[in-house]
Amino acid sequence: MSEELATVVAIDGNHAWVECERRSACSGCHQQSSCGTGTVAKAFPMKAQRLRVALTGDVAVGQQIRLGIPQASILRGAALVYVLPLFCLLLGALLGQLWLVPLLSAGEGVTILCCLLGGAIGFLLVRYFSDRLEQGEYGPRMLGVVLNTRHLS
Repeated sequence: MSEELATVVAIDGNHAWVECERRSACSGCHQQSSCGTGTVAKAFPMKAQRLRVALTGDVAVGQQIRLGIPQASILRGAALVYVLPLFCLLLGALLGQLWLVPLLSAGEGVTILCCLLGGAIGFLLVRYFSDRLEQGEYGPRMLGVVLNTRHLS
């Protein structure tokens, strides 16, 4: 399970809105100064991402909580984001070349147009499915509240 710390910014019934800071994978690498990817990562500001998670315990605004996403969800999500648009793109090109080109007695332009249309449909499907899956088993889960040891003494 992948875990991340997040800060509660609002509570909405049985859900909490939390913010966690996006970090580049380059932030922990020792070759950061001589790497092109590290230089590009420095150019873009790190933004906080706001998520809605179901509460499994008592929290207050300002507290930090641990969020977790199962590895299987990450792999399925990556397959959805990368494979589905590519499959639709190839399917569009195949249908255009094998069906529309002979039907319309057209050239490669129809195949290219069908390829682009298939890719666009693939991205729309990803958006549709990701909105549905984000709130289910693929979304982040609250694992627990991080205790602030400074207030305990």
